[in-house]
Amino acid sequence: MIEFYPNSIYYPREAVEEKLAKGELERTEKHLMGWTERHRGEIWDCARDDSDNPSDEILLDNLRALLLCKGSLQPAAEMGDMIKEITKEVWYRNEDTTEDPALVAADWKRKYLTKWREARMFEAFVLIEKRAQDLLKILKA
Repeated sequence: MIEFYPNSIYYPREAVEEKLAKGELERTEKHLMGWTERHRGEIWDCARDDSDNPSDEILLDNLRALLLCKGSLQPAAEMGDMIKEITKEVWYRNEDTTEDPALVAADWKRKYLTKWREARMFEAFVLIEKRAQDLLKILKA
């Protein structure tokens, strides 16, 4: 099984599972389901390289591998979320002083972008595990 865990931050699986239980990953889950549907053909093409009749685990591993290659479930939505985070950082840092927003954004990207993307990918991988049956229904439709 292909696994992913953030290298740049400590993000315990329990924290992701708690977010899932609270419904905080609904949007990510929706993006994962849509992404799987849009990339179903590619996933099957990759899976058939492993086996003429791929098992469920082969299908899910190829879903994971393709997601790692693509790097994002929904690039536009993730960009919007990243802009919101940068906007918050600009606001926080300009409460007591005035800093150039472009410099704050560059600093945020340098400090947090990799961590932020890895956290998103880890959440997607936990969702793949937790919603495997739903994803397999999409893949086999």
